[in-house]
Amino acid sequence: MAGGTEKVMAVAMEFFQTLYQSEGGQTDNQILQAVETCITPSINSKFDMGFMAEEIKKAFLQIHPNKSPGIDGLPSSFYRKFWSICGPEFIKFCLDLLEGKCSWYEINKTVIVLIPKLEKPSHMKQFRPISLCTVVYKTCAKVLVNRLKSIMPVCISENQSAFVPGRMISDNILVAHELIHYLNSAKNGPNKGAAVKLDMEKAYDRVEWHFLVDILTKMGFNEKWIELLMNCVTSVSYTIRVNGCISGYFRPSRGLRQGDPLSPYLFLLCTQGLSALLLKEQAAGRIVGVRASQRGPRVNHLLYADDCILFIKNSEREACRMKEVLKVYEKSSGQKVNVDKSAIYFSKGLLLSARTKSSKFFT
Repeated sequence: MAGGTEKVMAVAMEFFQTLYQSEGGQTDNQILQAVETCITPSINSKFDMGFMAEEIKKAFLQIHPNKSPGIDGLPSSFYRKFWSICGPEFIKFCLDLLEGKCSWYEINKTVIVLIPKLEKPSHMKQFRPISLCTVVYKTCAKVLVNRLKSIMPVCISENQSAFVPGRMISDNILVAHELIHYLNSAKNGPNKGAAVKLDMEKAYDRVEWHFLVDILTKMGFNEKWIELLMNCVTSVSYTIRVNGCISGYFRPSRGLRQGDPLSPYLFLLCTQGLSALLLKEQAAGRIVGVRASQRGPRVNHLLYADDCILFIKNSEREACRMKEVLKVYEKSSGQKVNVDKSAIYFSKGLLLSARTKSSKFFT
């Protein structure tokens, strides 16, 4: 390994070991009280149904044949080409994993590759870490995703539009466009409010596992299903690839992988904690948000996976309450607002004094 690669590898290892290190803490009761129990015994009974070979085959065919392979170097195209030879053993192994007869640790070894966000990155935060999982793991994860998809509309509020069957991300884009148009209009006077665009720093990587378990439990998922989902999350071990060289392994204690089929759905379940808390505040009249017309519904937040837009009235009390809600969510979930990439958009004609007070939102 060349000297330059060794230095980069050492920096990357230190960065990711710190990033994936849990900060501890507990889930605030305010969030758990706001989240509704939505998983009924009948839904849980469907989750408890035994896994079938047809599910494995369907999930396997959903994996792109030429996606980057995991640590074993075998892409999906390899298994497709030799399916007549290895197919039955592949299906049996996946079934054994899902039924708890085998350990997840070996098939959950994951390679992190770094995708630069800039042309000449100079800091580790300027790389996007993509996790390369084995085909066996991705197939098992896809099986769980296919079962989860059916209940996502039940669990996730309408304020979230990403990865939920039957919803389109353009739905919330249209709502946001109408609200921004209202704020930008001088009609009906100034001081109508502000829109706050939040950027969460390393959103997937900072998810605390205890928070995910608490949310799943409060929603009503049974212990068996939670254990199966958390086996996928907690059995991971990472190695980092730099210039073709691979580092040693290390074990994380928090975070969801970008590249894991399960991650987007588990992340949405986590963000439901924030959404539920904001909806509770709106129902109590503490953060009423903004509406585009007198008869239109008030909106205080819109979510697009890990992106969030908040809407607040021109009220110092409401802005302060929004900050308190975000702090509760950050402390419980491990999330952190990236102040440098977040912004506030004020309504047209907002008074200077109001702008000054509102500009302290991120301080």
